[in-house]
Amino acid sequence: MMIILDETFAYFDKTRLTNVLDFLNENYKNKQIIILTCTEREIQALNEKNIEYNKVELK
Repeated sequence: MMIILDETFAYFDKTRLTNVLDFLNENYKNKQIIILTCTEREIQALNEKNIEYNKVELK
């Protein structure tokens, strides 16, 4: 099962964003999660929490 999230966290504050990324990392470790966003907030939060990810940038 794959999870696709498109601008899902746009209105989340930093605490909520890091909490949901922790939750996804812990509970869906063996699943593919695609996060579509136009900001760097998610990247910064993933880096701060040392959560492994692959970034694909479309231009």
